Amino acid sequence: MSKLSNAKRLLLMGAVGLSFAVPAHAQLDSALSVAKSSTAASAASQERVASSDDAADAAIREYRAVLQQVDNIKLFVDQQNIFLASQQGEIESLNNQLGTVEQIKQGMVPMMLKMTIALEDSIKSDVPFLLDERLERVQRIKDALSNPDVSPAEQYRIVLNAFKIEVSYGQGLDSYEGAHPERPGNVVNFLRFGRASFVYMTKDESEIARYDVENKAWQSLGGDQALAMRKAIRVAKGEAAPDVVYAPVVK
Repeated sequence: MSKLSNAKRLLLMGAVGLSFAVPAHAQLDSALSVAKSSTAASAASQERVASSDDAADAAIREYRAVLQQVDNIKLFVDQQNIFLASQQGEIESLNNQLGTVEQIKQGMVPMMLKMTIALEDSIKSDVPFLLDERLERVQRIKDALSNPDVSPAEQYRIVLNAFKIEVSYGQGLDSYEGAHPERPGNVVNFLRFGRASFVYMTKDESEIARYDVENKAWQSLGGDQALAMRKAIRVAKGEAAPDVVYAPVVK
């Protein structure tokens, strides 16, 4: 009886102990589960914080990049403004120059006309060498000045070229054949000593005359001038070596 009672007591105690052991294990599992959940939540929270930090850093970098772009754009705009101001200054300068050019063009036409008239008068009052050729050159100038298709620059070039040619006539020795001044059917040799003297001599050397600018007439020279004139004509035409020649002038 006593042994049975003891056995029952042991069985009862085991059952009681078992009944207490099961909830404690469950509580431990629950505590571990809570801890795990807390750790996972903490890790997730940490990941969110890290992700937020990365996003913040990216936003800061993007903001700084935008600020740099803004600065670059401002610099570009400032440079363009400086360029535009310079261009505007050049445009104003060109407009002023164009206005000056127009004024010059307006003044050039009357000036060139006066130069042409003066040139024509000078030729007509000058020694009558190559007279037809020189007057034809003047006529070409008049044609150019009256032609709207010829630019003012080209017109001015033509006028200046004619003046240069006239100036060149004052230098050097020249000889050519032409009609007799008083008997056009006869051919004579003309000889020009610059503008100092203008002479003609017939082919048979029987007639020699010098043009008198003051009296606008031909003045006969003596036959003793024939040798000197013949020599000068040959030198002028390149038929003889350059040499000293003497021009008959007014005494």
